[in-house]
Amino acid sequence: VTLPPKIVPRINICSWTYSPPHTHTHTNPLFPSDATLEMSNLYAEQKGKTLNLTEDELLTFYGILLISGYNSVPRRRLLWSDDYDVSNTAVKDAMRRNRFDEIMSSVHLVDNMKMTADPFFKVRPLFKHMDDINKTIPIAEHVAAWCKQFIRGKPIRFGYKIWSLASSSGFVHQMEPYVGSHTHLVETGLGQGPSVILGLAEKAEVPPSAFKFYHGNLFTTLSLVDEMTLRGDGSCGTMRQTQLHNVPFTAPKTFKKTPRGDAEYLVEVEKLIVRWTDNSVVTVVSNMEREFTETEAKRWNKQKRTMDKVRQPKCIQDYNTHMGGVDLHDQFVSRNRVNIRSKKWWWPCFNWALNSKDLLSFQRLVAQTLLLRHGTKPSRQGRRSSMAVAITDATRFDSFNHWPCNTGSRYKRCKNCGGRTSFACGKCDVPLHVECFKKDHTE
Repeated sequence: VTLPPKIVPRINICSWTYSPPHTHTHTNPLFPSDATLEMSNLYAEQKGKTLNLTEDELLTFYGILLISGYNSVPRRRLLWSDDYDVSNTAVKDAMRRNRFDEIMSSVHLVDNMKMTADPFFKVRPLFKHMDDINKTIPIAEHVAAWCKQFIRGKPIRFGYKIWSLASSSGFVHQMEPYVGSHTHLVETGLGQGPSVILGLAEKAEVPPSAFKFYHGNLFTTLSLVDEMTLRGDGSCGTMRQTQLHNVPFTAPKTFKKTPRGDAEYLVEVEKLIVRWTDNSVVTVVSNMEREFTETEAKRWNKQKRTMDKVRQPKCIQDYNTHMGGVDLHDQFVSRNRVNIRSKKWWWPCFNWALNSKDLLSFQRLVAQTLLLRHGTKPSRQGRRSSMAVAITDATRFDSFNHWPCNTGSRYKRCKNCGGRTSFACGKCDVPLHVECFKKDHTE
């Protein structure tokens, strides 16, 4: 029976989440090294090269990528420079620059000769491995899902669409790249939105009952809420006008003219449907409340230039509280994103997976541990950069405060003639005989 909505004098977000009380720790899902070793060496062989990549080198490679996220330089080769303004001792002492370039040009996750119709074939093992790792983490109370897609009017309008199931604290429990008919999610017959939510819940092995799902208007339908009710799970999400069907709410254009804080609602079977006016009109459906209740929210009043208290439906307050998990995860990733780029189309997915964590201190700990434990310090230094030579020459010929000083050491070699000397330039700190001093600073 469809009841007329009640008018009460008196949201907006797009994503989804779900919830029972558990705690979890954040982890760094490093990729399966055995498979990556095998595939990288195989790819190099297919290209007519010999890579002989070892596990220590691969883990050192990962560590350097992580360092580039929080200690970035304009060009990756500057990490190995001797110039004091960009030099990175940790990187230089762990791997030679040319060896890093060799690994980066050959790193692979799959055998290219066994390509399938899956558009994400090259990174599919990566997502599977990360999902396997994430299943070992207890599911948090609140989890959100979202995707990368074309968004009209944004500065960066294109990206990979990845369905994600994340806790409200920003930890991703399950992810699945969207590739049309090749997407690895079950088809429920309820439409794409419900299929994504139910599919991610199934792949994440979320047990039915006692969980609360929060989802944006891309996913929410009345049939989804009914299905969640049958599972025994809570469900709350914003809805598009096209999904309301025969719900007799006031048209959004008309309802938008009502004062901020006004609401209308409808209780139907086990669902509460609420329409509320804020900066825009928002419609929310929930099976977690059987009665309409309100709380207070603070909003900025442009005319009075003060913070006013307005009435807000409790289901919308709960939705806003638990909906930001995926956005929070994206924020964590963007803070210290790997700065080393590649022409490979799947490289952004590779980096995104490597950066799926939220703590800079943890990222630094992982990076330093990988370099110190698995890196190999070069036996000799490479050639000095042209920039270093130019800086040294500019100082050497400035004719200011260059004086020969007795260092007290008899075993240093003169830069000019190669003989032993105990003297050096006090400013340049270069060993020189007194008789060679003038020649070195004028020629």
